[in-house]
Amino acid sequence: MNRFEGKLNKEHGIKLIDFRFNGQKFEVRTTNHSLERFKERNLDVDEALGSIVALGRARLNYFAEQGADVAIIDKVIGQTVIITFESEGDYTQIRIATIIPRDNVFVKEGTKIYCLKEYKQGGF
Repeated sequence: MNRFEGKLNKEHGIKLIDFRFNGQKFEVRTTNHSLERFKERNLDVDEALGSIVALGRARLNYFAEQGADVAIIDKVIGQTVIITFESEGDYTQIRIATIIPRDNVFVKEGTKIYCLKEYKQGGF
């Protein structure tokens, strides 16, 4: 069972983007305070959103089912986004906790890590 089942606040912060995969609705949200801090620090929220969508349908569904905390390390842009998946039924909220302007980070125990790397012909 998802740790957020029955406790999800669908009005948390502000919605940055929403999308659907096979009937599952995803919303990416963050707080106004976090958004202001990202802008003050010249952190690219659009790149963070791209990293989240780049997880693809299978990983998004997998993390949503677990209610996981995930660090997406983007080696191409040198940025890490820390997110939490919160789900109820066919709705999943992905909350951006923070954006870190580097790709060499330490994360708390239990956080899933996914690394986006540059594709090179013939493999990674």
